[in-house]
Amino acid sequence: MSTLTITLTEEQAARYGLQSDLITLDQLVDKIKTEVARDALHKCQAIAGNTGLSEISLDEINAEIEAVRNAKTGH
Repeated sequence: MSTLTITLTEEQAARYGLQSDLITLDQLVDKIKTEVARDALHKCQAIAGNTGLSEISLDEINAEIEAVRNAKTGH
């Protein structure tokens, strides 16, 4: 087994929820993936709010999907 030492600030450790000094690489990767996904979700929510997309109805969403599908098939 190999050991890799990574130095983090307290803020970074808190951001990724690292409460132990020893974790596996898989645990670190999972925590980073979760944080990246959370950041992406927040950005998408902000974009949707700023552009009005968060206010469209399910019928409008379905109409958009249908239009794209029809455009792809030439209908």
